[in-house]
Amino acid sequence: MKKIILFGDSIFNGFRDGQDTDLVTNLFQKELKDYAQVENISKSGATTVEALDYLHLIPQKRDLVVVEYGNNDAATGWGIRPESYERNLNEVLTQVGKAIVVGLCYPDPTNSEINQFYGDERLDLFNGIAKKVAEKHSVQFVDILPAFRKLKAISTYYQKDGQHLTDKGNEFLVNQIMPAIKKELD
Repeated sequence: MKKIILFGDSIFNGFRDGQDTDLVTNLFQKELKDYAQVENISKSGATTVEALDYLHLIPQKRDLVVVEYGNNDAATGWGIRPESYERNLNEVLTQVGKAIVVGLCYPDPTNSEINQFYGDERLDLFNGIAKKVAEKHSVQFVDILPAFRKLKAISTYYQKDGQHLTDKGNEFLVNQIMPAIKKELD
């Protein structure tokens, strides 16, 4: 059986009501059935700075690491400089080897409270960095930002905080990533 590691922040942790959940892990596991075991070592609130500290948590025996960092990095209130994000993400991919990089998740555009920390220009900048780093390491990049931007009734995909996803949002997220995982494992 293949082993897939989810390595990211609260988006991969299915953050709900102030707590991490297994929602996203379970959705991936349901899609992969008996073909692969999914282990989630994501850390809510983490940026790529912390990701470097957590690399030792990734099991040596694995077939694929799905890397999802960037939203906290891009946040102006608590994030990091674009140059640091690029350097850190490069180091993560150097260390993990076979991987998929997931681009930034789009915050609910109707939520002014969360959007004060982002803006399309900053999201596009960090998403572009993630894509560039993925290409440099010859790994797949899943560009979910445009897919989220095209959604109708977009607020139904988010919890009240405008950043973390509802069940519908988590299903959408997983459905965006699954084709890349299947391609990588075939």
